[in-house]
Amino acid sequence: MNDKIVGHVSVELNKYRRSHIGKLAVGIISGYKGIGLGEYLATEVINLAKKELGTKIIQLEVYVDNKSAINLYKKLGFKKVARLPKQIQYKGKLIDKFIMIKYT
Repeated sequence: MNDKIVGHVSVELNKYRRSHIGKLAVGIISGYKGIGLGEYLATEVINLAKKELGTKIIQLEVYVDNKSAINLYKKLGFKKVARLPKQIQYKGKLIDKFIMIKYT
């Protein structure tokens, strides 16, 4: 935005017998969240991963208390498949994370 990088998105393809699974990462800096940028970037990279990499499943990890991200991922068709306890250390606390997947 205005020659400033305010977000990133990627799909990293797994190897070998998991090469049909791509791992999605999305990040938007504060001040630029809630304007549809994450949704746009995620949608574009998922479509590109399906077309160019042949992904059949997109997987992601998200903090359980990141409600806005969880709602976005649900909107994009992701489903929660696992909750892993105490996986992330944040501000001195251990936080659970969800694993979410989407079939492409």
